[in-house]
Amino acid sequence: MRTGERGRPAPGEVRAVAVDIDGTLTDSSRRMSLEAVAALRRAEDSGVSVMLASGNVLPIAYAVSTYMGFKGPVIAENGGVVCHGQRVWVLGEPEGPKEAWELLKRELPGAERLFTDRWRETEIGLKHDVDLGLVRELLRPFDVEVQTTGWAIHIMAKGMDKYVGVRKACELLGVGVDGVAAIGDSENDIRMIEECGWGVAIGNADARTKASASYVAEGANGRGVVEALEWLRVAP
Repeated sequence: MRTGERGRPAPGEVRAVAVDIDGTLTDSSRRMSLEAVAALRRAEDSGVSVMLASGNVLPIAYAVSTYMGFKGPVIAENGGVVCHGQRVWVLGEPEGPKEAWELLKRELPGAERLFTDRWRETEIGLKHDVDLGLVRELLRPFDVEVQTTGWAIHIMAKGMDKYVGVRKACELLGVGVDGVAAIGDSENDIRMIEECGWGVAIGNADARTKASASYVAEGANGRGVVEALEWLRVAP
């Protein structure tokens, strides 16, 4: 059942929460919302697994999860990498994105990869100051997905997205995907928002992401996360 077909969950119905980091737990300056972190900790203390689902690389997402005190799986590289219990599963295929990057280097000599790409395993991350439409047009013949987060442009294997990582995380937790709530703000969050049991877009989300959600919070960034957790009935 897709998120749009479900109403507000009953208390105890949400078993896990998958939440984006950049633009969701953070503001436009990438400052972490301590209010949202505190609410997520309360949710986890009540028995709800908290898993971060990020387009960022595993070392960063893992560090955020660890120091914020979350114990659920970490989903990095838009589902391409999943980590739990200090074990890592690589789900994404890097060959297509690498071939795509070789073309972009020739056709868009000004395109630059992200600083964090030195740790990226399954995709290519570009600085967002390149023409997204042109990148998509140039890479049309390739078997890749091109998505934007507002922070970067991600080139990944066809069919790869955060929901792929969420499914693996659910397998590791022994939880059904229909018991998971997803919270995000950008294009790369849409499929997990649509396909998880419940999907929430926060106030600063783009129009397409809001349209995919079963609930749209009024608050932006961390305030929206707190509001989402209240709507999901997982914030004691």
